[in-house]
Formats: sequence, structure tokens, C-alpha cells
Amino acid sequence: MNITGEQKMLAILAHLAYLLGGLGFIVAPLIIFLLKKDDPFVYEHAKQALIAHLAILVLSIITSLLCMIVIGVLLLPVIALLWLLLLVTSVIAAVKAINGEYYEYPLIQKLVQKL
Repeated sequence: MNITGEQKMLAILAHLAYLLGGLGFIVAPLIIFLLKKDDPFVYEHAKQALIAHLAILVLSIITSLLCMIVIGVLLLPVIALLWLLLLVTSVIAAVKAINGEYYEYPLIQKLVQKL
């Protein structure tokens, strides 16, 4: 399979969209996911990134809510580690995309397969 530069750039953008700030880390992979359903390479990368980013967002929101009742303070290091894990795995995914390879984020594959 011959992967074009555009395909690689879209896949990289999906994985590293958190660099856009705000909700860009959800919006960018979602748009790519919806617009590139006919491109298996870009679609799979966008799907992996979207699920990983949504999982981190949901866990962060839950922890923030729990912080209001003090319990969440204990979870802050866990969330920090999860964000670090997202950073590391998304860089790995971007490198895989540059090389024209697929990547699967750890821990979320059951969610990805349902989508």
C-alpha cells in the first residue's frame, strides 16, 4: 500500500491534535475521522486518536468532579500519568504514521473495535 504525504500528515494531525489547545484535541481527529472514512489508513489513525483523546477527556472530567469532594485529589497523579502516557503513545503513533504504519493505542482497543 502506497501512503501519500497528505495521508501521513492527516494521521499525524489526528494524533498530535492536543497541541492545538482547547478542544482541538477532540475536534481535529473527529473531523478527520468523519471526512476520511474512505481512506483506511487515515480513518484508522483518526479513530485510534479520537478514542484515546476522548478517554483521557472523560477521565479528566471525572477526576475534576471528584476533586470537588476531595477524593479526586488522590487521583491527580493518576491523571497526570495518563496524560503522560497519551503524550508518549501519540508521539509513537505519529512516528508510525510517518513511516506509513498503523498503530494501536494500549488499553483502549475494545472501545476502538466498537466504533
